[in-house]
Amino acid sequence: MTIRKSTVSGLFYEATPDGLSKTVDAALLKAKKEVTPSDKTFGAISPHAGYIFSGNVSALALESL
Repeated sequence: MTIRKSTVSGLFYEATPDGLSKTVDAALLKAKKEVTPSDKTFGAISPHAGYIFSGNVSALALESL
């Protein structure tokens, strides 16, 4: 199987797996602190414009499900 390397690695998200994991974990932790039980939703359409642009919004959407 051929796996193509990303052409945008390091531009819209961290270039290393460790860096990417830290970015996502930080966004999810921040969202967990901000979402209250009354914020629960039934579904969400989450943007994906790169973690640096919309990662926090996506994390909030996921946490509120």
